Amino acid sequence: MQQSSELQELYRQSCDAMSSGDHGFFERHFSQRDGVLAIGTDPAEWWSGYATISRIFREQMQEAGGFRILADSPEAYCEGTAGWVAGRPTLMLPDGVQVPVRLTAVFLKEEGAWKIVQWHFSTGIANKDLLGETLST
Repeated sequence: MQQSSELQELYRQSCDAMSSGDHGFFERHFSQRDGVLAIGTDPAEWWSGYATISRIFREQMQEAGGFRILADSPEAYCEGTAGWVAGRPTLMLPDGVQVPVRLTAVFLKEEGAWKIVQWHFSTGIANKDLLGETLST
């Protein structure tokens, strides 16, 4: 695999789109193929299918306005028509509180354009908090 500056840029654009409420960005960049999946931070946020993902992203961006996603420098690689990106952006709440989050996406190149086929946006939880003990990290 080789590093992909193109996918790094799409990552930054997706963070900007979430910050500005530009759900149209996601409508343009999610694949419409079967099997497309998006996962969010809430346990109930597991969505399959382009129509569902587009609707939920639009609704949530309208409901949760006022926060920003500050992009970092993600890892991004591709091989042929497949690629992925993984980053650790910061969620900035309206009151200034900053929350570290994780964002990963898998892409396929469709008709010359990268399309998201899998999206995962979440927060991490310490092993001690989850399991009651500290593990090697």
